[in-house]
Amino acid sequence: MNREPASRRLIWVIVLALAAWGGLLALGAYLGLDPATPDRDYRRLAVVAATTGGFLALWLGALAWRGRR
Repeated sequence: MNREPASRRLIWVIVLALAAWGGLLALGAYLGLDPATPDRDYRRLAVVAATTGGFLALWLGALAWRGRR
């Protein structure tokens, strides 16, 4: 019984969920809904997007490296 396709589907669902979460987090950081922080700061959006993207790239790279072994 081969469960590889279901496992890959689950990995891509997790990747898409993390990307969506990172996008919403970046949007919230950009909008600055807290009255104590400045709003419309593109630098905060860039930091959150870069860290989320970097994490996903590192994680997918580790999965690809494991798959070649």
